[in-house]
Amino acid sequence: MLKRFEKASVVLATVLVLGGGSWVATTRPAAAQVLFEERGSLAPMQNEYTFAGKAGDTVTISMTSTDFDTFLVLQSPSGQEIASNDDYARSLNSTIVITLPSNGTYKVLARSFSGQGGNYLLTVRPATPYDQAYSRATQVYRTGDMNAALTAFNEAIRLDSSRPEAYLDRADVHYVQGNLNGTRADYQRAIALYEQQGNSDMAQMLREQLTYLDEVPPQ
Repeated sequence: MLKRFEKASVVLATVLVLGGGSWVATTRPAAAQVLFEERGSLAPMQNEYTFAGKAGDTVTISMTSTDFDTFLVLQSPSGQEIASNDDYARSLNSTIVITLPSNGTYKVLARSFSGQGGNYLLTVRPATPYDQAYSRATQVYRTGDMNAALTAFNEAIRLDSSRPEAYLDRADVHYVQGNLNGTRADYQRAIALYEQQGNSDMAQMLREQLTYLDEVPPQ
């Protein structure tokens, strides 16, 4: 359950404006393909950030931390909560991929899910084709339509074959469909990618899961 924070700490209110067809931060020059990036620390409570968005723009908002389980909330220009995320892409980090519904100033609430504080990195940038495809695939998976989910994860992997989370999610689809060979192949590919990224702990955990793959029947 999401913990409610009674006290908010506003550490930055950087407004981003759209000019000349590209996003520009009013406080500093924008890095290529990044609308906003800020390192912060929770004490613990919530920090608030704002950016100017345009209707129809699709953005990726991500919050990463090695100190705590992150939680993101996005509010519309009218103050309504329009998106939130706890865990994303097989991690305790948070990501929101969304097409903005209207012009105006959006507010991002950076929170700790458990109330534990620590350092984090918050980034807002234009969504890549992979971002959109992977987000769409996870949404389709939650509907229970495994055939459509398989097609969606195939598309995400086609767009970026270096992302282990897409293989793991597709492995889940294969498993539900009873395709154990497909499940094994996707697990093995994900293990190799995590090893390449230096995440040996995740790779080892997946090896252990793979060992017991045949012992638990599909739900």
